[in-house]
Amino acid sequence: MATTKPLRLEQQPTHQRNAIADENEIGPATPNGRRNTSADWDFPFATPGRWQGKKAIPANSERRQPFVDIDAYDPVKIEPRWVRSRVSMAEFKERVAQIADDVGVISIDHPAIAHEADEIRYVYPHARSLVVMIGEENKPSLQSRYLPTANHELYACEERLFKWGHEVTGYIRSLGGEALTTTIGWPQEVSQRWPDKIWPLSHKLAAQAAGLGVIGTSRNLLHKTFGAYCLIDTVVTNLEFAEAEYAAVASMEWNPCLECNLCVASCPTEAIKADGEFDFFACYNHTYRDSIPGFLDFARDLAEAKPRRFEHRWSDAEIAALWQSLAFRVEYRCFNCVATCPAEIHDAFHDDKTARRSYMDETLKPLTYTRKSVEQRFVIDTPSAREFYDIAPGKFRTAPDPNRPGQGRTIRLVQLQRIRVSNIDTMMRMMQFYFRPTDAAGLDFSCQFEFTGEGGGAWVLRVADRRCSVRPGTVAAPALPDLTVRCNGAVFLGLHRGEIDPVAALLSGRIRLSGQKQLFLAFPRIFPVRPPDGLMAKARWHARRWWKRRWSAASLRG
Repeated sequence: MATTKPLRLEQQPTHQRNAIADENEIGPATPNGRRNTSADWDFPFATPGRWQGKKAIPANSERRQPFVDIDAYDPVKIEPRWVRSRVSMAEFKERVAQIADDVGVISIDHPAIAHEADEIRYVYPHARSLVVMIGEENKPSLQSRYLPTANHELYACEERLFKWGHEVTGYIRSLGGEALTTTIGWPQEVSQRWPDKIWPLSHKLAAQAAGLGVIGTSRNLLHKTFGAYCLIDTVVTNLEFAEAEYAAVASMEWNPCLECNLCVASCPTEAIKADGEFDFFACYNHTYRDSIPGFLDFARDLAEAKPRRFEHRWSDAEIAALWQSLAFRVEYRCFNCVATCPAEIHDAFHDDKTARRSYMDETLKPLTYTRKSVEQRFVIDTPSAREFYDIAPGKFRTAPDPNRPGQGRTIRLVQLQRIRVSNIDTMMRMMQFYFRPTDAAGLDFSCQFEFTGEGGGAWVLRVADRRCSVRPGTVAAPALPDLTVRCNGAVFLGLHRGEIDPVAALLSGRIRLSGQKQLFLAFPRIFPVRPPDGLMAKARWHARRWWKRRWSAASLRG
């Protein structure tokens, strides 16, 4: 029998739970007076991996990413209608387990997804329960050095999950309820949310909350039986179970990453850090290169670059790969963090030396070699990357090895600032992902931003231990910021988008600095801007190169 219940406190929209707000926190994406940032949402489970908290700043990826205030997207609220299940949760899960490879159920009120409750209700206003389904992937396919095999398995598993979602929805209808699924992979709504958080529901958080696995160092969900070889989809339903049944669901305490660092060793872009940090853009710009980031670069290079410069940026193989992904489906360029993870053989891997040696020789070493030494790599363009790979201004790749087929051992630099945002809130929330730790050695400071104009407000940026964090508000008294930046918010947004010259903005007084002003000179390095490629930049590069070679030769003679 259908029932209608009033919204409980934890179910109220964000703006009703936070009715009292500082006016300085009001921005264009927060019409109800609250900036929705990752600083509000700690990771709800044990810290992934074996990070021991010895850094001044926690790993950024241990924060939950919210979307902007959903009321800025659509303020309409619909009162939920729930239907009490005719069977117990145990009976329900037993039936769904006959459809999917594994299943779990959590309440919409679960704290692990509290940051997404409003988004989930936007998708389905009557959401009461989340039914999390696990699909097992074929391990040999994911471990193959031939990427098309791994990609095919990924999409085949997605198709199975789509089918199971329809079957589970049908079963829920037979119990008098309704249900729907959100999306497994890339949602078709980037035009509305790009480049903000483009998914309404974090399947991995829901799966760990349902006791189906744990989020590991690689940020993959690790299932106790399937390890990293699995995909997740979630059915959102108005079916309601007893409160005691929801309360009995416990997240998993198992942590297979405590004695393993293989995903760190095998990552071709060093996106996965041993200390628990995860560099989202390093992974994104390599693995998803034939998707959004590659297409954005391709379109802008066609529009902006001279023919000769275009040839420096794009090889025939890159163009062919992009065409293939656009014509058929996205081909991911890396599965190492999945393929080298031994979570599903955790006990044997750590207890049996023979099993461990076989795994290292047949899986880890071949994949690590293939991704790091054979196939083309995409690296974010920073001063340190250009110096390390010896790439001159105006050029964007190392020369291919003529003794190897394809693009063997080619390094391609990609410009991070081309992934541009459209509002101040999103820009500030994403600064921790634009941050380049390799170029931040020795930096330890706090910066207070004071933005005026539409969307303005106060933000605090903290850099230490090659990490960065950003939160709305001001530096807590009695401490003082090392640097204060005052400007119209639109000016700083223009700097981020590459539309305003920072030197001209400083000289004209559009940006005002106080405190240790020299710290502002580090910003173009740690938050990469378009690299200089004029005659002076090229002359300085050749002079430094000549000096380094001369110094090296003198050292050898000495």
